[in-house]
Amino acid sequence: MASGRVPIVAPGTLESFNKYAIGENVITGSAMSRRQAYTFGLLLPIGPQGLVTGGISNEDTLVRTQSYIPPTDPVTRTGETRTLAGWEFEFLYAPDTEAPEEMHVWIPAIKALTCAENANHTMHNIQTLRGARTRDARNFARYLDETLTRWGDDAEVHFGPHTWPVFGNAAVREFLEDQRDLYKYIHDQALRLANQGLTPLEAAEQVRLPGALGQKWYNRYYHGGLHHNIRAVFHKELGFWDGDPASVWPLLPAENARRHLDLIGRDTVIAEGTKAIEQGDYRWAVQILHHAVFADPADTEARELQADAYEQLGYQMEVPQYRHIFLTAAMELRTGIQTKGKLQTAARDTILAMPVDLLFDFVAVHVVGEKAADVDLRIGFSFTDRDETWSARIRHGVLNAWPVADPDATLTLSGTKEALSTLLLDPAGAKDLVGSLGVETSGDLATLDQLADVLDTFDPDFPLVTP
Repeated sequence: MASGRVPIVAPGTLESFNKYAIGENVITGSAMSRRQAYTFGLLLPIGPQGLVTGGISNEDTLVRTQSYIPPTDPVTRTGETRTLAGWEFEFLYAPDTEAPEEMHVWIPAIKALTCAENANHTMHNIQTLRGARTRDARNFARYLDETLTRWGDDAEVHFGPHTWPVFGNAAVREFLEDQRDLYKYIHDQALRLANQGLTPLEAAEQVRLPGALGQKWYNRYYHGGLHHNIRAVFHKELGFWDGDPASVWPLLPAENARRHLDLIGRDTVIAEGTKAIEQGDYRWAVQILHHAVFADPADTEARELQADAYEQLGYQMEVPQYRHIFLTAAMELRTGIQTKGKLQTAARDTILAMPVDLLFDFVAVHVVGEKAADVDLRIGFSFTDRDETWSARIRHGVLNAWPVADPDATLTLSGTKEALSTLLLDPAGAKDLVGSLGVETSGDLATLDQLADVLDTFDPDFPLVTP
């Protein structure tokens, strides 16, 4: 790959693909990693009472770190072709679907087609529970339909990630048509009910797939789920507010819980939660006991009861991500936050692969606004291996960066992208690292101490099941 003999073909411009692929996993890396550990069951023991499947692959509980090699050959238009290993590949550009940049691939010599993750043997997520940009269900359907129009009469096999092949033209067409109609049904019914005045939750409780779609194996909820996908369409098209005036400016969860507990009484809440569990009303048990747990996370009895309710909800779920979330919540209520089994998305080499502007965006989300509100820091950067000059300024509590030199910078750093990235990612130890990294400096090195003073560090093990 480094020699150029092996291309890495990817959809979108090289700049946009890198920004979306790296930004999604790094800018929100700590939050996504924590949520991902819940949704994919990475903290659970493997077995019938823990992790069975993530719905798109078998999982394990090893601590893993993702790496990243940037693409070299962009596909930006439908109809583009490449000759790879002696075969012609034709591409359909399908942005803003399962991923912000996506493509379908047709290999005419063997009549083989893949629609990437826009067609799987499961309902996919319009909104990932691990956390990512909300997807466009209408675009899923639109590009699957365009694919059928272009190659549907000729395709003899469909292959793809997270899924097994489909053989035979009739079976391929049926599979893609049903997947297309699945996502269009989700989109259209969500917006129909939105226009009837229903809130996202009300709509999600009401929508059911017709038998012709919902009873197909490959449309079932073995990865994504209908309930949160309906709500995701609302979020994509109408934003985060559900339309209820009471939810525009709600109390914080812990304050809301304390006030409910003061009103109802802790013993009454515990009694009601116990009764709900005994009656198999686990959804209500989780809700009512949530007040007791969030009002007092040290209430062992409340935690144990809510764990029992979460556990039973998990065992009843067809959607594996719901199962994982509920079972992980039960485990952490009983034993505390787990630190093993995480997938680290904000890995060092992934960060180093970021375009320079995205690197500064990553640093910017570490700025503590209150601490930086009254400072004015100006630092210049010369990336010697990229022949790029940048300047960054922290003022008004925000960091901005520009691809130009700043004559008023109090400190200028010159070195490779890896070296300068290392300093930015470890400003507290930057002064001690300058020499060993081969970075040349001009100006006041105390600026690095000032930078370190206003940057935050992220705890990857923050609580989810308690405040």
